[in-house]
Amino acid sequence: MSFIAHKSFRFWFQAARPPALGQSLTPYLLGTLLALSAWIHEETGATNNFNVVCVIAGFLGVAFAHCGLNLLDDYFDYTSGAVAQRQALSDGGVRARMGKCAYLAQGATPKDVAKAAVAFLGLAAGFAVVVLLVRGPATLIFAGVAGVLGYLYSGPPLKLSYHALGEVVTGIIFGLILVPAAYFVACGRLDSVAIWAAIPTGLLTINILNAHAIMDFESDKAHARITLVVALGSKERGLLVTFGLLASAYVAVGVGVLLGELTKASLGVLLSLPLAFEFWKLLCGYVRHPEIDHSPKLWYGSLGNWERIKSSGIDWFMVRWYLARNLLMMFVSILAIASFIRW
Repeated sequence: MSFIAHKSFRFWFQAARPPALGQSLTPYLLGTLLALSAWIHEETGATNNFNVVCVIAGFLGVAFAHCGLNLLDDYFDYTSGAVAQRQALSDGGVRARMGKCAYLAQGATPKDVAKAAVAFLGLAAGFAVVVLLVRGPATLIFAGVAGVLGYLYSGPPLKLSYHALGEVVTGIIFGLILVPAAYFVACGRLDSVAIWAAIPTGLLTINILNAHAIMDFESDKAHARITLVVALGSKERGLLVTFGLLASAYVAVGVGVLLGELTKASLGVLLSLPLAFEFWKLLCGYVRHPEIDHSPKLWYGSLGNWERIKSSGIDWFMVRWYLARNLLMMFVSILAIASFIRW
């Protein structure tokens, strides 16, 4: 069935980079499970009105919104010349990530991308209305702030990702906004546990974008896209930021436990340290010894269709991106499970 530009819904969904949905849906599920735990343990009394319909509508709304914003980012990157610049660097012998917007070679136009983005965002808005009818106008605050920041990430007039603010903005959206928003959608109120869980979630989301920027350093710098790493002036300084983000995420959980905001079982996030260390090692390897190839290991978690990724020549990028994403998903999943263990 045709969706836009004689392309199917599946075509546009795949173009919207579904592997990245783990960055949004895992934090959403964290907020939801924190609310479910509070409801099961009756910590918020009769006011805790856990609503499955709202949870499902919110889940779908977040997924479609993320897809729409990814397509908008593609549109702005393509029309600004960033994709062409990356191709020129690759042709000149610089290791640059290729493949973004490759679907445009299959008969779609940048205008079609914009239409598909609007369509996905429209679907997200429809599910937001369902939540709005149940939870009231506070829903608009969460959705409105996240939507505006998501657009301004790469859209005019601010184009925040071009001015060293993209990483922080993404952390705010997927951490500080999304986790409490999911908690509110699920049970109709906010509690401090959602804020404390949101902090390390946001930090590890920023970590994904920072790793992305380290590996895209040359192409971003050439196109005057000022990421945090470009602003710092070197990939080595970007590694220091990575270390600080990783350490801060674990420290934040420890402080939350000490203050009684998170359960002691939340210290189970330490089980994700081997994955964090491996990610750090691989990112250091990329910066200091980029000529060394790396084969993924089974315990890294899902790495998509690895043979296809390798044949496309972006395995050096994707193995590190997937590790950063999988670290976030593992860390957040442990936090969610720990909320049900009351010690």
